Amino acid sequence: MHTDLALRDPTAVDPLRALALQAREGESVAFTKLYERTRDQAWRVLYRVVGHSPDLEDLLQEAYLQLMKALKSYRGDSKVSTFLHRVCVNVGLMHLRSKRRRPEDPTDEMPEGESPESSDPERAAQVKQAARLVQQALTMMSDEKAQVFAYHDLLGLKPEEISELVDAPVNTVRSRLNRARVDFTAAVIKLKGRGP
Repeated sequence: MHTDLALRDPTAVDPLRALALQAREGESVAFTKLYERTRDQAWRVLYRVVGHSPDLEDLLQEAYLQLMKALKSYRGDSKVSTFLHRVCVNVGLMHLRSKRRRPEDPTDEMPEGESPESSDPERAAQVKQAARLVQQALTMMSDEKAQVFAYHDLLGLKPEEISELVDAPVNTVRSRLNRARVDFTAAVIKLKGRGP
């Protein structure tokens, strides 16, 4: 039945698998199609990690460069979206860490009109401040904890899905998530103590 079909034909479960395998073999048309079919998903993942940023398009391109390299190790046993999530979260976290190391640039914000909250400037400022706080807190956490936190609390993935992304048992993921939340809370408290 349906599961028998999935066992015989993995593309029935993940139609992107064939494209990813072709792209892995160097077929540029397959990679272009993969990009076109997953671009919106990748953008949403990056947006959830880095928030409003003029760097989003650059980060998207970086994510696909990293995906192209990562596909060399893709065996086809995990969903392509899983692979893509991992790459995008890593690119987003690396961006936040590098941004933390350089001084804040007042021009490093979305142009006017780009924010959906722009009709209410006060609300837009609150959202931007909250997003910046989350992003700064993520940079204060270990990579392992920041990844699990981003997957669960920013992207809404379940521990079972995260388990596949980080290649760890579900109980390990739950444990990391608990520790990540403790670290996140401590980071937010520390950041709020610094003042605006």
